[in-house]
Amino acid sequence: MGRFGFVAAAALMCASGLMAQGVQGVRPDATPLQVGVGFTFVSFNETPSTTLNNAGVNGSVVYYHDYLGVEAQVSDAFGSQNGKNSQVLFGGAGVRLRWQRPRSFQPWFHAVAGYTYATPKLSFGSDSAVGYKVGGGIDFNPRHSRIGYRISADMFGTNFFKTYQLSPEVSAGIVLSLGK
Repeated sequence: MGRFGFVAAAALMCASGLMAQGVQGVRPDATPLQVGVGFTFVSFNETPSTTLNNAGVNGSVVYYHDYLGVEAQVSDAFGSQNGKNSQVLFGGAGVRLRWQRPRSFQPWFHAVAGYTYATPKLSFGSDSAVGYKVGGGIDFNPRHSRIGYRISADMFGTNFFKTYQLSPEVSAGIVLSLGK
């Protein structure tokens, strides 16, 4: 976890330096493509009596047409359970709706469905399942630069071990706006 913390801190410092420079003439609300990376925390409710607190990384790519976007998302979070390493991996696609505002922040919400993988493997059932995320967030673009900040919160739903899990997930990171 020490290396991850160092890499995350270095990425945020580099992004802050780039944001300070700004890009003149860029309108973030006109950019059709956004790429985001960040830190994520999942309180994974594995079974009714077992909750795993996992931390990791996430990434997303969104292509917008006006306020509606198509999104692809990946997240990978790690923790420990009874002295063993645990992992929750999600990859999926879905839709995102944004509220285009002339100011430097942009609220959005999304629904994403896809594949989920969890370890350690238990005798309760398969280690892979269909998963989904429903939630929202806000992108902050100071001085209308190409690089901004993103915070989000999701409800992460899965169906492992013949039981449904609803797990909260929060994320923070940077977003790069590309395009026009």
